[in-house]
Amino acid sequence: MLRFKSKKILLVEKYLNNMEEYENKAMEREREEELLCLANNNSYLILTGQKTLKQILNRRGDQSFVTMPDEDPNDKDLQLMIDYFIITEEYEKCAKLRDILIGSGELLEDKSETTASRTTAC
Repeated sequence: MLRFKSKKILLVEKYLNNMEEYENKAMEREREEELLCLANNNSYLILTGQKTLKQILNRRGDQSFVTMPDEDPNDKDLQLMIDYFIITEEYEKCAKLRDILIGSGELLEDKSETTASRTTAC
């Protein structure tokens, strides 16, 4: 009987350790998702001229970016941001980033042409 209890205790301890590991991984995954959200939104705000780098850096907390904030984004970075905003269903942001991507870094609002006739998807 004593032997059975010790196995039962070992199983409970193993279960608790697995639960703790699962919770730690879940918290880590949540933190990574928060940083991804922050990076995409910070880069978007700078690219669209809604905020300056100085304004973002003056906020408290972590600051991360998809693109280097003091450099022009490349097509791959812009596409990664578009893909992120498609997943989060923020289609207005997709459209603005698409305009920057197609317009070689300039918002198409500043040009005489639009992309509406070319594509409707991000």
